[in-house]
Amino acid sequence: AWAAAGMIAPASESDISDPRLTRLALASHALYPEWIRYIERLSGMATGYDRTGTLFIALERDHLALLERLERFQLERGLRTERLSAAGALKLEPALSPSIAGALYLRDDHQVNPRLLLRALAAALASAGGAVVEHSRVRRVELDEDRVTVHVQRQNADDVIEAEQVVLTTGAWPAGAWSSAIEAPVAPLPSRPIKGQILRLRGERLLRHVVRTPEVYLVPRDDGELVVGASMEVQGFDARTTAGPVYELLRDAEEVLPGMRGLELAECSTGFRPTLRDHLPAIGSLGSERLFIATGHFRSGVELAPVTARLLAGVICEGKEDPLLETCSPMRFSAPEGSS
Repeated sequence: AWAAAGMIAPASESDISDPRLTRLALASHALYPEWIRYIERLSGMATGYDRTGTLFIALERDHLALLERLERFQLERGLRTERLSAAGALKLEPALSPSIAGALYLRDDHQVNPRLLLRALAAALASAGGAVVEHSRVRRVELDEDRVTVHVQRQNADDVIEAEQVVLTTGAWPAGAWSSAIEAPVAPLPSRPIKGQILRLRGERLLRHVVRTPEVYLVPRDDGELVVGASMEVQGFDARTTAGPVYELLRDAEEVLPGMRGLELAECSTGFRPTLRDHLPAIGSLGSERLFIATGHFRSGVELAPVTARLLAGVICEGKEDPLLETCSPMRFSAPEGSS
């Protein structure tokens, strides 16, 4: 999440997303405003939540066909969308390239600053009587009839945490590529890390809206930061920032926003998206009333945060199985009995 751009944008990717993921994203989108108000009230901290909307830009005539397809999918799913001419888009965002071919205005796509949100979440948790333990590493999870035992390494000492119920929310387990890091009582999920490189520029604020093209997205912040992302690489855990993807991101960003050439390149960072085989998350019980999971959110971790919390709270606190959980059951990868 520290590397993420923070787009809450179910409309922008409705043409390429699994319809089940779009339904999950729309449910989360509906929860976001109240969730943010709650977190900001508990923490007393801002999260950078912004409801200005997104401009999806066509840079050339061939892109207009992509916009038409995206618009059709959005309308089929009941999403608000508005077709803009090039002049209409430039009226909203004068700093865009004057050679753009047109745009879609997606008023219902929002954004949040994940770094501010993470700080606010920790403060909100503390204000509610919880605690965040940092600089620790989970080594082993043991499941008994009446408890879950988590073995943790803190600096040079080992510790044991016992709880009635535990939710595993890291990409580190039991998602395949990470499974060797933690011993646990269930089989790993079919997962791999998808590397993403993302840039942060600083300087004069050139945009008011999130801007997307078929190749790149640009997310403006109130403090003058401009997030440019993001690459999609199957490179294992190679955490290096490399010249090729950085060059391509800057090239594609400049094509739609020429003025970004004068901004400071403040940060190049890398993150790993925990990705399951079907690109849907795993949320729910791991076959026990004590052990639960929320992982495999791929590119939608920030976007799906409130609905993930709501679904888990329903199961853990109220014993309610929301129909949305059928989409993301962690047991869907288990082989049926009698199969080889």
